[in-house]
Amino acid sequence: WAITEATWPVSREAPPARPRVVSVGALTAGGSGKTPVVLSLAEGLLARGYRTAIVSRGYGSGAAGPLIVDAADPSCGDEARMLAGSLSGCTVVQARDMAAGLRMLRQRRPDTEIVVLEDGHQCAGAGRHLDVLILDRWRTVGRGLVPETGLRLPWGPYREDATGAARAAVWLLSLREGEASPAQPEGGPDMLGFVRRASLPGGVATPAEMPYGVVSGIAAPERFEADCAFLCGGEPAVIARYDDHAAFSGGDVDDLLAVGAGAGARCWLTTAKDRVKLSPLWPLRAPQLHVVALELVWRSPSILVETVLSRLEA
Repeated sequence: WAITEATWPVSREAPPARPRVVSVGALTAGGSGKTPVVLSLAEGLLARGYRTAIVSRGYGSGAAGPLIVDAADPSCGDEARMLAGSLSGCTVVQARDMAAGLRMLRQRRPDTEIVVLEDGHQCAGAGRHLDVLILDRWRTVGRGLVPETGLRLPWGPYREDATGAARAAVWLLSLREGEASPAQPEGGPDMLGFVRRASLPGGVATPAEMPYGVVSGIAAPERFEADCAFLCGGEPAVIARYDDHAAFSGGDVDDLLAVGAGAGARCWLTTAKDRVKLSPLWPLRAPQLHVVALELVWRSPSILVETVLSRLEA
């Protein structure tokens, strides 16, 4: 068969631009701070004028997607709703199949320039240009850094062993207050240290003036509860722990308020993603429900987005 340009029509139009795809992930199944990092990165990209979108798996949701997330839609996942409500001008797509989510974005938002995959490090089906990995355990060897892991699912929290870190060109190191970042080796991944810093909204009294309760449905509630106790200067009167991504019901809220009333709790503290689900169920005359904000503090405010853009250009 001889197919020539004269007999086979050839389009002279340039193909549609493919957005650059960045995954943010971890070796652990939860509690590493992926959603705050995605939020921080998307905010930085939007501030620089990049048309940005996010694809989230929508954990805790019964909707497989792909679908464009409405922050007020209770059928969407808590993290996806929180991101959609926090980022003006950013399209958030929920899709268990991230490749299908990327295809939807190309169809619905063809002008998207950068897509951030929330929890995409173990997603083999969705191609990307850059992997950003959050590390919570490592050891230093000479001038280098070696990631560490522990027991894998279902016996431990890790999805894969430490060799999975080699797929990432940017490593984010979760540091304690005052801890210095390890030295940056030549030729290896970019290593950026950050500190997770919690803060209370204005007007929340200390337990001495107002006993409080804590409610969360997250993978690492102990850290969140410790942050609440530190910020308030005392232990909570009530601690309520639910499964990660729990779907709260009106009965759950009734139980919380009844237990809180018995303990004298006059306000409640929760996470940003839990408040998305609790607020529509929270009675107007009930003790106030406050969010403990989680801020990621970097060596410089723009270092994350600058590093990601530099890697994408390379």
